[in-house]
Amino acid sequence: MQFVKTFLLLVLLNAASFSTKLQFTPQEQSFIKEHPVLRVQNERSWAPIDFREGGRAEGYAADYIRLIAKKAGFKLAFKPGHSWNAYLDMLQDKKIDIITSIKRTKQRKHYANFSERPIIELYNGILQHRDTPELSSMKGLSGKSVAVVQGSYQEEYLKLYFPDIKIKYAANVLEAMRMVMRKEADANIEYHSVHQYNITQHLFSELHSVYMKKDKYFTSSEQYIGMRNDWPLLKSIIDKTMQSLSEKELHELRKKWLSGLQEANIRLDTAEQNYLKHKKVITFCSDPDWLPIEKIENNKHIGITAELLHEMSQKLNLKFKLVPTLSWEESLEFVRNKKCDFLSSVIQTKEREEFLNFSSSYLTMPLVITTLSDTFFVHSLKNLKKKKIGVVSNYAFADILRRDYPEVDILFVSNAYEGLKEVENGTIYAYVDTLESTSHQLRTSSFSDLKISGKLEEEIALSLGVRKDDFLLFDILEKGLNSISETNKKKIYDRWIYVTIEKGIDYPLVWKFLIGLGIAILFFLYRYKVTLNYNNKLLDINKELEKLNIQLEELSQTDQLTKLANRRHLDTVLANEIKRAKRYQTNLCLVLTDIDFFKKVNDTYGHQMGDEILKKVAHILDENSRQIDTVGRWGGEEFLIILPQIDLHQATVMAEKLREKIKAFDFGLEHHVTASFGVASLELEKDTDSSFLSRVDSNLYEAKEQGRDRIIAY
Repeated sequence: MQFVKTFLLLVLLNAASFSTKLQFTPQEQSFIKEHPVLRVQNERSWAPIDFREGGRAEGYAADYIRLIAKKAGFKLAFKPGHSWNAYLDMLQDKKIDIITSIKRTKQRKHYANFSERPIIELYNGILQHRDTPELSSMKGLSGKSVAVVQGSYQEEYLKLYFPDIKIKYAANVLEAMRMVMRKEADANIEYHSVHQYNITQHLFSELHSVYMKKDKYFTSSEQYIGMRNDWPLLKSIIDKTMQSLSEKELHELRKKWLSGLQEANIRLDTAEQNYLKHKKVITFCSDPDWLPIEKIENNKHIGITAELLHEMSQKLNLKFKLVPTLSWEESLEFVRNKKCDFLSSVIQTKEREEFLNFSSSYLTMPLVITTLSDTFFVHSLKNLKKKKIGVVSNYAFADILRRDYPEVDILFVSNAYEGLKEVENGTIYAYVDTLESTSHQLRTSSFSDLKISGKLEEEIALSLGVRKDDFLLFDILEKGLNSISETNKKKIYDRWIYVTIEKGIDYPLVWKFLIGLGIAILFFLYRYKVTLNYNNKLLDINKELEKLNIQLEELSQTDQLTKLANRRHLDTVLANEIKRAKRYQTNLCLVLTDIDFFKKVNDTYGHQMGDEILKKVAHILDENSRQIDTVGRWGGEEFLIILPQIDLHQATVMAEKLREKIKAFDFGLEHHVTASFGVASLELEKDTDSSFLSRVDSNLYEAKEQGRDRIIAY
């Protein structure tokens, strides 16, 4: 009986991954010919569901309706530039044909038809400023002000069921979030995933969103496609096309727009709940010998990933079952041949993408070089041409090393212990692995003659690797993984990285050591007395020199007035970041800002006040930048910010935040102090240091020419 149930489940899941063939009636076919283009709403800022970017409709709902249109044979004309309230009026007045994501309410049923199936289920969150006490229910909002998008269902429900809450209207989600950030409203009620996406994209570090606890009106919301109600054939066509969508197609949409959003609580939809109900046990394979990441010990899974899976199993209320293997190669083969459902720690590669889907990364680790203790520091593998370098067989970073260091002779070993043993024996020159794995082996094994002698620029990111044919499991595990907070991940990491190893004491050996030490002390006591005075003087001189060197280093890199990086240090950092960005094909942006009419400030209030303005602006720029950014004084009243791993849109958002902070700050003058900003993104194939700086300087000049207190970015 159990075999029959399992077989039927597999048949259903397999069938779900293929599209149902569409069959339209003659009337429906005629409708498509008569109405080849559908007019569709496109909001400005409801990411990641529906928003406008680069002149194109983006987001989960926008891609969903594109998929529907392609299958049904329609073309789409997106209509951007209106508020949500205006779009509802336009649907009612038949000026648009479709709203891609809308909640069904009694009021809206008067003028709209809705798809039979929802396109997504979203869960409400309460957005607050981090300075205020955390709220997670509507009860805590009683008597407070709440910012909502005008025309949203949240507005409708607040009016109907919460008359004691003061409503503050916003044209869109970003405006509502900024009202909370400026403390013009106590909170904003919106879908939690929308909050999370925009907090990340727009660097709203002052804000946080928490899931709303069970509430009759605001817990969750199924989103449907809304259509004009005078076209019943359109609803019929949409419903049929939605039914034809495969689980694979829907999975790709969810993965593109919703993966990686931090979710405090796990919300599984009906299909996912049914999957777990029938599946009961989820099997996984692991690396059998890769501590502290993971290891199979007495058929038990231990390590960092084991603790992550344990926390996920509790949150998901499911059971994970280890399928033991003898090697990493065997684990890869097992998941490829469907002997286990997923891999607990894997690096994404093109080859593995053929049979695996990869979750969000849960751990990023640097690669290090281990050699004999008498080896000099190794700056790069480029210095080890034609040397034999050991790497564990089938580890993904072997391909990275081959690509970046083609002249290095890579040899494969079965595990980390064997690799380090080969170095100790002199069979290979060095062994490359993660810092975590290497450190663990050096601490717990008897490798007294080895050391970590270098760190590579390359880093690796670990994910869960889920079988390519199991889309529902991928979505479930992704939700489980993202439900674990960064704080908890760090606690798990620290427990394994900083563990101490205690061993029994060999007392005879201790006595022999103490006797030998005593003899050595007596022998050197006389010599010590003779040289004591000389050494003390030398020590004092060395300390003074060290102190002076530190001060000299700081002076050489720091602007003395603002305490930010100086021009010289900025030049060095920028050159290094450009090289890094070009090597790894990553984003890099510059923000150049100039205090408006600064000469007038000096002439009116004096240079002392001008210096105070410069120091306060420097503090604002530094305080509101990321730790990985470099903020410095470029010269006079100009400041440069180097922003690695950030695109032009995000850099512009950050510049806007800084512009508003400066304008709002009370500098103690009769008028506001403002600043102009130029923003530019590195063109990897074209830009040099000078051309990159020239473009951002040109953008700043244009901002000043256009009236100041503004941003030019392109």
